Amino acid sequence: MKKVVAFMGSPRKNGNTVTLVKEVIRGAQEAGAETTIFDLYDMNLKPCKGCLACRKTGNCVMQDDFQNMFKHIIEADVVVFGSPVYLWQITAQMKLLWDRLCGLFDENHKPRYAAKSLIMVYSQGNPNAQAFQTSFQSYEAMFKMFGLNVVNTILQTGGTDPSTAANNQELLSKAYEAGKAI
Repeated sequence: MKKVVAFMGSPRKNGNTVTLVKEVIRGAQEAGAETTIFDLYDMNLKPCKGCLACRKTGNCVMQDDFQNMFKHIIEADVVVFGSPVYLWQITAQMKLLWDRLCGLFDENHKPRYAAKSLIMVYSQGNPNAQAFQTSFQSYEAMFKMFGLNVVNTILQTGGTDPSTAANNQELLSKAYEAGKAI
């Protein structure tokens, strides 16, 4: 049975990002996967302090909710990151998580664990799907260094209303199918 872990980096409990991540998870569950979801806005997650201990040992020395999240990433076959786009970037809560992922690679920048599939979910107010592709491409390159390979990207554009994704059957289907294909 495949394991899927998802991280929601949106402050809106029923917004576009959460709607799409839940559709990915629904598809994964229907395909028989074991799933876990973390809402980063409900977690105690401290910022990285740059001590580099994780690069040597693979473990973060700080004690907060990250240890449980990191364990789920290590054990997962598929990781899902979902975030709205704020000023060309992911949210601060998602950035806190990403900054703490350096234990996924060693001191030589080589992945510590078997490669994992990664599904990215973004929601942006800008209607232009190409508006933030430069940021998305840099994220994808960073994740390759961690051994996380983007296999699908779900992008909600023009999503200034929190129910935009819920009313977009084509996008909901794409998210569901991404999860089901796991």
